Amino acid sequence: MIFETDGLNVEIISFTVLNQENVVRHNAGRSFDALSFRFHSDAELVTEKSSHIVKDGHLCFVPASVGYDRIAKKDELIAINCRIKGYQAQDIECFLPTNADKVGNLFKKAFECWTKREPGYYYGCIAYFYQILAECRKQSSVALPDDSKIRESVRYISSHFTDPKLSLGNIASKSFMSEVYFRKLFKTEFGVSPQKYVIKLRIQKAMELMETGDYSLKEIALMTGYGDYKYFSSEFKRITGVSPSEYR
Repeated sequence: MIFETDGLNVEIISFTVLNQENVVRHNAGRSFDALSFRFHSDAELVTEKSSHIVKDGHLCFVPASVGYDRIAKKDELIAINCRIKGYQAQDIECFLPTNADKVGNLFKKAFECWTKREPGYYYGCIAYFYQILAECRKQSSVALPDDSKIRESVRYISSHFTDPKLSLGNIASKSFMSEVYFRKLFKTEFGVSPQKYVIKLRIQKAMELMETGDYSLKEIALMTGYGDYKYFSSEFKRITGVSPSEYR
């Protein structure tokens, strides 16, 4: 991920603010990079190499020259268009911060700073950009040694745990190992199975979304990877001891 690389040199070009519905659009590869934050989104970004489901709170990095299709029922975002030296990605990168509201506020402040264009605004925007990277780096950090065999899989879980299609096989493949071996190593590192770890992340995210007061419980279930609300409710109560409605 872009925020895991130190020593980046950033040149901000412009900002893009979108609030669209029922979008089916192809974005050709551009001459600049883009770092975006989704405030309200139900979208899919499809490249030649991958497909990414992006929901509320997702941060996405689109490298220069990477074309993609954007299919969205709803897509409200702020994107920082920039040129980055010191990092080169081959495909779109997506990440869901554990405290998305904090990251989203930094995007809003950066855009406000750019729009007002007060003396020193450019350096202020650069400062916000680095704060965004620093916050994502902090929120994505996992207490694993650099030589851990499952490090890449754990990183993948951190950025994809709300994906309803997330599977153990897909997670284990990121570390090039079988599901059985991955499950064994994961439980040694974390003390729980990968499935229980994912459920914990989803319920924590659901609790954060409930506290905003912006979404219905069924919307939160979908945003955290549960297509079946009854199953979400039972999992939530099993973890927290109360139902979603009681927690709210």
